[in-house]
Amino acid sequence: MERVSLNGVPGLSRDEIVDRLTRAFTAIVGETPSGGHTGGAALAVWRDGKPLLSLHGGEAAAGRSWTAETPCLIWSASKGVAAACTLHALQENHIPLNTAVATLWPEFAAAGKDTITLAQLLSHQAGLAAIDQQGLSITDHEAVVASLAAQPPNWPPDGSHGYGARTFGFLLDEIIRRVTGETLAASWERIFRGPLGLDLWFGLPPERIDTAANVMAPKTPPTPGPFTRAFVDRTSLTRRALSEPGGLLSPAAMNSPAMRAASLPSLGAIATADALARFYSLLCGSDRSSFFRDETLATMRTTASSGPDRVLIDQTSFSAGFMTNAHGIFGPCPAAFGHPGAGGSLAFADPSLGLGFAFIPSAMHPGALPGPRTRSLVAALYGVAAPA
Repeated sequence: MERVSLNGVPGLSRDEIVDRLTRAFTAIVGETPSGGHTGGAALAVWRDGKPLLSLHGGEAAAGRSWTAETPCLIWSASKGVAAACTLHALQENHIPLNTAVATLWPEFAAAGKDTITLAQLLSHQAGLAAIDQQGLSITDHEAVVASLAAQPPNWPPDGSHGYGARTFGFLLDEIIRRVTGETLAASWERIFRGPLGLDLWFGLPPERIDTAANVMAPKTPPTPGPFTRAFVDRTSLTRRALSEPGGLLSPAAMNSPAMRAASLPSLGAIATADALARFYSLLCGSDRSSFFRDETLATMRTTASSGPDRVLIDQTSFSAGFMTNAHGIFGPCPAAFGHPGAGGSLAFADPSLGLGFAFIPSAMHPGALPGPRTRSLVAALYGVAAPA
């Protein structure tokens, strides 16, 4: 019987992992009160590019069951996929991360940003967590990146970091355009989605618009605390970072055909759990060499910024575009990396086990970081107690 082990965690058989995760997932899908449309979810674990577990349950929409082919909005878990696209473009064009952004994007040098590097931008240290110009459309890429290029950083360069909830995807998309001449969405389609047959899109094709699950707003209020207090303050960096460009985006707005068809690298990718887990398994599995060199993979899991996050008002850590595991968000493996999404979505790679993990719910919980449902699944994967 195949067994795996990790950093002091006892060896576990494949069957044990599958059993624990199945029980934990079943409890999550069944915990929503009955009556009306209660949403659904999907969970997948892939190892070395092959499926280890694939579960789904509940409803994708009222009266429509969630199937293995149901894609769902993954919110900010989009950022990890977007970061991989960006790192691939830099790798293929032999551009190191210590390159100044302005070398690729001359307009970016305005307002004292001439020395900001790609490494700083990718690890949320560039001070561009919030856009100064208000009222821009979230689908107007050209206007947004022009405004970001012209503005000064939100804070002086001091090594601290602040999560670019909305701005990050625009910055990555523009870097890819400057390096390759194609959009991030086109790059993803050409290099990864098409060749691998992944059901993960930055902009759903017309024939798939009506197949996506409907995301649902949280039914409970957010927990009082520093992040909540910052978010309700319309002048705070937290509120600005999480609401512009585009204003506050409700789940109902994100369910619209126009938003599903839009390419929004920060928060708009739509995917199945299998596609997302499979992609992360490729970032640590045996067949990774066809896409990323070892030095590129190392930048994905090497922490570049860690500590108090100016936007999320919590302890976070980032590598070159991914959230890393300095604060235990991905379980006990120190080398794990990935990205969460608002409402409970989570995807990550565990290089020590060659695992890619993805959980995508349609019914959201409050907050930007993983909540109890998601933490219980990560704990079940490793056979450890869920953190409080």
